[in-house]
Amino acid sequence: MGEQQPPVVRRAAWWAVGCAVLFTAFAFGTTQIRALRAHSPWQDDPYDVVVSFTQLLVPALGLALAVRLVAGRPAPRDLLRGGRAVLALVAATAVADWIAVALRTHADLWGGTGRLLVAALAVLTLAAGATGLVLHRATAGATALVLHRATAGDRTGSSVQQGNQGIAPDRDADPDGSGTVPGRAVATVPAGSRGRGAAVAERAGSLPQHGNPAPDWAEDVLDGVGRVTARCGTPGRALARALAWVRRVVVGGRHGLRRHRLTTAVLGSLAVAAGMTVAEARGDGLGAQPVAAAVARTAIGAACLLAAVVPINAYLGVLRRRDDRPVPARRSALACAGYAMVASVPVALAFRAGVGALLDYPVTSWGRLGRLVAVVAVLAGLLTVLLLGVRRRRRWPAKALLSVPLAIVLAVVGTVGYLGVRHVLPRSLPAPTGPYRVGRVAFDWTDTGRVDPLAPHPGRHRELSVWVWYPAAAGGRPAPYAPGHWAGMLSFGLLANRLDVLRTHSVAGAPVAAGRFPLVVLEPGLGLAAPQFSALAEDLASHGIVVAGVTPTYSANRTVLNGHPVAPTAAGNPADPERLNDGRLLAVWAADARFAADRIRRVGGRLAGHVDARRVAYVGHSFGGAAALQACHEDRRCVGAADLDGTPYGPVVRTGLAAPMLLLGTPGDCIAGACHPTDAVHREIAAASGSLRAASTGPAFRYEIAGAEHFNFTDYGAYYVPSALHGLAQLGPIDGDRGLVVTDAYVTAFARHVLRGGPPPALDPHRFPEVHPAR
Repeated sequence: MGEQQPPVVRRAAWWAVGCAVLFTAFAFGTTQIRALRAHSPWQDDPYDVVVSFTQLLVPALGLALAVRLVAGRPAPRDLLRGGRAVLALVAATAVADWIAVALRTHADLWGGTGRLLVAALAVLTLAAGATGLVLHRATAGATALVLHRATAGDRTGSSVQQGNQGIAPDRDADPDGSGTVPGRAVATVPAGSRGRGAAVAERAGSLPQHGNPAPDWAEDVLDGVGRVTARCGTPGRALARALAWVRRVVVGGRHGLRRHRLTTAVLGSLAVAAGMTVAEARGDGLGAQPVAAAVARTAIGAACLLAAVVPINAYLGVLRRRDDRPVPARRSALACAGYAMVASVPVALAFRAGVGALLDYPVTSWGRLGRLVAVVAVLAGLLTVLLLGVRRRRRWPAKALLSVPLAIVLAVVGTVGYLGVRHVLPRSLPAPTGPYRVGRVAFDWTDTGRVDPLAPHPGRHRELSVWVWYPAAAGGRPAPYAPGHWAGMLSFGLLANRLDVLRTHSVAGAPVAAGRFPLVVLEPGLGLAAPQFSALAEDLASHGIVVAGVTPTYSANRTVLNGHPVAPTAAGNPADPERLNDGRLLAVWAADARFAADRIRRVGGRLAGHVDARRVAYVGHSFGGAAALQACHEDRRCVGAADLDGTPYGPVVRTGLAAPMLLLGTPGDCIAGACHPTDAVHREIAAASGSLRAASTGPAFRYEIAGAEHFNFTDYGAYYVPSALHGLAQLGPIDGDRGLVVTDAYVTAFARHVLRGGPPPALDPHRFPEVHPAR
C-alpha cells in the first residue's frame, strides 16, 4: 500500500488531525454563527486577521494529512512536519484569543454564552497542548529509531565511500523518504572531511539528496485520492485517471504548478480572498462603497494568505522543487524585501488600532487603512534591503556606505516609536492635597440676556460649557480627562500624550459632601479650555471649594456644546495680540465669569443647596487672569482674584481692586512686578501691572516661581512633552508636576484665605524653595 511509518509517528499525525477538526469546529462557530460571535471576547483584531487564514489553512492541512495517512505514501518526516504546521496555526489563533480574554474585551457582552466559548477555548488549548506533547515524543522516538539504525549499520561494517560513488536507495528501507538508506553510501564529499556526525546524519536521511526523491504533498494527496476513487467502479476510475493527469500535467508538467510555485501561491491566495469577499458581500454586505471595500478586502486577504502560504510551502514542501537547477545559496535582497512587504500587511492590519494610536493616526476609513498598510510595507521592504545589503557586503567601504541610510531609517523609526509609546502611556495629574474627595459634572448653559458678539452668525445668545468640580462624599472610578470631542483640545500629535490616557482624581456625578461650599470661578487662557486646568480645580475642590470652570466659546481652540465640537472664530481668538487690549473681548470674558457665578446659584440636581455663591473668588490664567481681575472689579460679591501669569487689561488697570489679589508669575515676566523691561512688550506689561497695584486698595500677594514658564500654570505640566521642545511649548526647566503642585498650593492657600479666612499665602522656603517674592 505505502511506506510503513513508525506507529508513534502515525499516532502523532492522527492527533494533529483531531486537533485540526476540533479547531475547525471552534473557528466556524465563533466566526460564522452570529449568535455565538456576538458573545465572544474575540470580535476584533488581531484575532480577525489571524483567524482569517488559519480557519482555511488548518482544515486544509488536516484533510491533506488525513488523506496521506489513509492512502498516501508519506515519509515520517512529512507527517511530523504537517502536524507541527497544524499545531502552530492553532496555537497562533489560541494565543490571540487568550489575549482578548485576559484583556476582558467586550466583557459586557459575554454572558453565559461567552463563558461557554471561553471554556471551549480552554478545551481546544488543552487539546493543542496534548498534541504538541505527542508530536514531541514522536519526533524524539523517530530520531532515536533512525540513529539506532545508523549505528547498527556502522557496527555491521558499513562505511561511507568517498568521491562521487553511491548506492541507489531502497525505498522500503528508507525511513523518511529522502532517498537515503541507513548504512548505504550516498555522499559526494569524503566522510572523513566532515566528521562521523555528518556521515551518520546523512545516512539517517537528514541531509537532502537528489535522485528518486519522496513525493511531495500535492502529488501524494492526488495519488492517495486517486487510489481510493479507483475502487469505486467506472466513475471512480475515470476520476482517478483525471487526477493522474492533473498530477502529471497540471502539477508536474513543463509549465505546471511545481515550476511556478510563487505564481501559484499568489493566484491561489487572490482566488480564495476573492471568494471570501464575495461570500461576505452576499452575507453582511460591503458597506456604502462596495467596490472600494471589495478591492481592499481582496488585496488584504490575499496578502494575509500569501504571508502564511509561502513559509508553509517552504517548510512542508507542498510543491517541492524537482528540476536539476541548483538551489540558490541565498535569495536576492529584492525577493526578501518583497516577502517582507507582503508579510507586513497582516501585521499592520492586525495591529492597525495600536499602530494608529502610536502614530496619532486613527484608522477610520479604507483610505487611511490603505495608507497605513502601504507605509508599513514600504518601511519593511526598505529595512530588509538595507539590512541584507550591509550584511552581505564584504568590503568595509560598501558596508559603511549602506550603514548610513540604515542608521538614518532606524533612528527615525526608533524616534517615532519612542514618541508613540510615550504618546499612549498613562499619566496622572498630581493628587489633590485636601481632605475631600472630588466630584465633577458638566453643564451647557445659555445666557439669554446677552447676544454673543463672537459667534459666526449674529443674533445668537451666548452659550457656555461650564465644568464644575466639587467636594464629594465618596470616591469611585475616575472620570476621563477629556471625554468625547474634548480630546481635540490638544493638537500636538506625537509630541504630547493622548488626552484620553491622562488620569484624573475626580469622579463623574459623585454624591456631594454635606454642607455648603464657597465658589471659585476659573477662566482659562486664550485658546485653552477649562478641562486643561483640572489639576488646579481638583486641588481646590479637595479643600472644600466648588470650582466652576468656564470655557470661553469661540475663543478656545475646542469647545463642546451639546455634544458637538465648536471651533474658534476670528472675533473670539484674534490673531493680532493688539486686539486683546481694546476691551471688547475682555468684557465678554468677564461677563462669562459673572454669569457662571450667578447661574450656579440656581443649579438643580445634586449641587442644589450646596453652593454658597454669596462670596466668590475669580481665578484665571493668561488672558483669563485679566478677565478674572475685571470680573472681580465688576462683582460686589468678589472677595479676591488670582491672576496666573496674565497681563492685566481693561478698566481695572486704572481703577484697581478693593479685594485682595494674587499675582503669580515667572521670573522677569513683569506681571508680578519684578522685572527690568528691555522691550516695548515688557514695558507695557510692567506699566499695566504697576498701575493695577498702585490703584488697588486691597492687599496684593506677588510671587514668582523659579524655573516656570507660561504654560507651567496649566495641565501642560502633566502632559508628556519632549524636554527638547519645552521651549516651544513655553514650559520651563521646572519639573512639570512640581510646577503644578507649587501653583496649586499657592492658589488654594489664597482661595482659603479670602473665602474661609485662612492664613494668607506666604513664603515657605522648606516646602517651596522655587517661590520667591516679587520686588
